[in-house]
Amino acid sequence: MAINSQIKVLRDNLKTQLSARAGLNGVDIFKFPPADGAPKTEFIFFGDASSSMDFETFGKQYAEDIDLTVFTYCLKAGAGDVVAGSARDRALALAQEIIDELADDSTVNGAVLVSKVRSFTEENGLSDEGRFCQIEIQIEAEAILSE
Repeated sequence: MAINSQIKVLRDNLKTQLSARAGLNGVDIFKFPPADGAPKTEFIFFGDASSSMDFETFGKQYAEDIDLTVFTYCLKAGAGDVVAGSARDRALALAQEIIDELADDSTVNGAVLVSKVRSFTEENGLSDEGRFCQIEIQIEAEAILSE
């Protein structure tokens, strides 16, 4: 019996679809946390994923519930509330593109039956380069797989 997961397909399809969005033109999108050489101003990356599977009693199908974490990050040079607000606004705009993509195609090009944003968390901070905002988005998805 071969057990599969749709996590890889979900990552691949979501990256492809986000890369095609006009609102994300020029934004680097990574399927995994970026390396140190990644751009420092703004990007999107996919974090951890988890899956729980429910095997059917009869037949060779099983349901999979997937959780995928996606992050948006924006850094603006400078200090103060105005700069922090600008970083937050841009990080939220990037997050909105992800939300809109899932609203446009909740199957993520057939990777899953349905997906949605479950929650998001905003983190604001400062670094030597300026003020940053990172949005952590929790996506949940459901799939049906067969052996």
